[in-house]
Amino acid sequence: MKNIIIGLVSLLFCLTLQSQSYEIVLATDFDGNVTAGSKEALIKEIRMGQPVRIGWQLDFDEDKEADFDHWAEAEFITILGSEVFTQIRNINAQIPNTEIPQIEIIPNNLMWTAILGTNGKLVNRFVMKDLEIGYDDEGNALMTDEEIEQEMGRRTPQTWAVATFWAVPR
Repeated sequence: MKNIIIGLVSLLFCLTLQSQSYEIVLATDFDGNVTAGSKEALIKEIRMGQPVRIGWQLDFDEDKEADFDHWAEAEFITILGSEVFTQIRNINAQIPNTEIPQIEIIPNNLMWTAILGTNGKLVNRFVMKDLEIGYDDEGNALMTDEEIEQEMGRRTPQTWAVATFWAVPR
């Protein structure tokens, strides 16, 4: 009987979590301007311990129109002055195929990560193994300077302007 009660309570808890709706408390445009809600309201919700979902829109053709949206759970949040930042959990790298449309998974173990801010900036990079240049017996690098520079460029974070949405449960 005890196991049945525990099972029912667990089921009700899971159903409650699944049916939970979220409300956007802050939205910004591609220039980082607040378009709905406020940063103060978001900070208040975070300080009350509310979980946060984040959405962002990418504009690769720079026409101020969203090319596509992403959503994720905010897992590591930092409040810095009047801005909020969250790290995006590492994901397997993917690429859009806009002709189908379809999101394709890249067929290797390449990962991607980012920090998203209420300032409308997404600082992102690929997660790659450390660069191992290797040296011969005379101390000469086994890679050319150009190859090293190219590999380091792949590891350099990029900053993209994004529209953002910050939501908390209601």
